[in-house]
Formats: sequence, C-alpha cells, structure tokens
Amino acid sequence: MACRDRRKVTGRGPLRDNGSVGITTTQEQQFYDSAYAVHREVPDDALRTNRESMLRDLNQPTGAFFERRKLYSAVLRVLLSEPLARRTVLDYGCGVGEWGVLMATEGARVALLDLSPVAIEIGLRRAAANGVAHAVQGYARDASDLSCFADGEFDLIYASAALHHTLKYPNALAELLRVLRPGGKLILAETYGNNPILNGMRRLRWRLSRQPEEAGEDIILGDRQLAMLRVHFSRVDVTPMNLLGMAKRLFRGRFQSRAVRATMALLEAVDSRLLKTLPPLGRYCGEVLVVAEK
Repeated sequence: MACRDRRKVTGRGPLRDNGSVGITTTQEQQFYDSAYAVHREVPDDALRTNRESMLRDLNQPTGAFFERRKLYSAVLRVLLSEPLARRTVLDYGCGVGEWGVLMATEGARVALLDLSPVAIEIGLRRAAANGVAHAVQGYARDASDLSCFADGEFDLIYASAALHHTLKYPNALAELLRVLRPGGKLILAETYGNNPILNGMRRLRWRLSRQPEEAGEDIILGDRQLAMLRVHFSRVDVTPMNLLGMAKRLFRGRFQSRAVRATMALLEAVDSRLLKTLPPLGRYCGEVLVVAEK
C-alpha cells in the first residue's frame, strides 16, 4: 500500500443534493484536525486497542462507545467473524484508528484513511502502541481521489459513521468501489435517515449546539444511498437497530446513572419485540449495520 502523496487534500467545493456548492474538503479537514487535536495529549497506554479493550469500552458507561454499544457490538461480531489474518483492509474515514488497529491486531494489513492528517497521526501512534506499526499505514487524503491505491487493492473496507460524510463529494463512491476487489466486502456502521422525526431532531440538535457547517453532516444514510449501493453490490444485508432506543441521545452524559441504563435497556427490549413482530418498522430505526459483498 504505497501512496505518492500522503497529504493530498483538495479544496474544491462539493455539490449538495440541491446542486449548490457546500463546504470544501479543506474546511472539513480543518474542522476535524481541530477536533482530533485533543488526542495528541493522550498517553500511549490509553491507546491500547484489541478485542478485549473494545469489549470493555462497549460496556463501560463512561466510555466513548457506550452510547452506540448496540451498533458497535454488532460491528465487532461481524469484523471478528471475518478471516482477517493476511487480509488487506481499508479503515475508511478512520478517525483516530480504533477499528483499523483492532483489525491489525487480528493479523490484517491495514490502511488508515481520513481527511484529517491529525487523525492519521493519532492512528499511527495507536498502531505503534499496540505493536502493529509494521502492518498499518496512514493516508490523509480526500476520499474522492484514492489514486494512491490500486484497483481491487482491498479485501475488506470498513467505515464507521464515515460514508455519509464522503457521499457528498463527487467521485467518492466510484473510488471506494474501485479499490474494493470483486468478492470483497464493505461493512458500514451508520446513522439511518428514513425517519423524518429523528432527522428533524438531529437537525434541531445541530442548530441548538451551533454545530458548524464544517462538520460535514450533510447526508444521513437512508433508502436513497442504500439503493445506490445495491446497484454495485451483489448482496447488501441491512440490519437496522434502535427505534425507541434512539432516546439514548437524551441521556448523553448521564449513562453512569443506573436509572438511565435501566431505561435504555427497557427501550431496547421493547425495540427487539417490535422489530421482530413488525419488521417494516426497521427502516425507521436510527442506526444501521450494512454488510455488502461486491
């Protein structure tokens, strides 16, 4: 996995669904560089990442993964069910690299890809802290130009809440498809955007929190985007989760409370019964796991 230019970030303006020009990749990069910079102060010991640490974080109310533990627990099961040893993997929109480094500790050869050079810096530190620096390379790059990778270079591409960021950029989907080999898998953990009530609440939260446009939250993955994937993949399995359970967003920052955790468990139990009894309700859930085979 060699790249001629590890720091390529273009500044052109992407087109939104309505045809207007939105934020540039440079603006989005600068936003995430600033957001990830706080991780530079994290000691190497805190960057330990393997299947045991991931399970611990998923069940730790103070952990970063706890709010999405249902979704990320499903992701962990799927990834660890793959024959990762000696597979070539792209952690697409890797953030600070937890998932890519996890797969490297399981024997995969991993490329970390993110628009933010700071994210790549932290991801490579994480790889070194876990003794897998030899198996991990980092690429700070615009997802609409992956010319540093060969056609069909990857056996598996994993994206954690990342594809909805890149779909707004021209050519990003075509590039993702190009670098995945025939028969390879695309695994996505995403927000799910078919529920107009949830979408309205998301946008209200963005406004109330004054989330800047540079955060790049233009698209929420929904039926339209899944239809795009089905054109290019021989199989697309969709597992929606959290309908009533999306009320967890109201409890953010209060997961240490036993009452909050009990309420969340109750809502998730109701969801399981509802979705089993009325599967069509699944399209209105707030999160989704997608496994697609090319």
